[in-house]
Amino acid sequence: MSRRPVVEPSDDEEDFPEQDWETEGSGFASAEEFIAQLNVSLGSIKAGNSSIKLEKQVFSLLDSLVGLGAIDKKQKKKIVRDYIGQ
Repeated sequence: MSRRPVVEPSDDEEDFPEQDWETEGSGFASAEEFIAQLNVSLGSIKAGNSSIKLEKQVFSLLDSLVGLGAIDKKQKKKIVRDYIGQ
């Protein structure tokens, strides 16, 4: 008897419904929201979800954080290398 993994890798577009990753406003509150969304997305990737759409969302969130000045490009590259470049 085989066991199914808890999270199955998928490229299915329906895994993650369309979301507007950009929010109105700027500054600390927006950065916190982006970081929270990023943590959830990176957790899904770490758990084995290899969805291309999920990876695009991570890049969008990282770009938003760089734009807000919450992280720099060097930190963005490290996050990409550690989670997506596996």
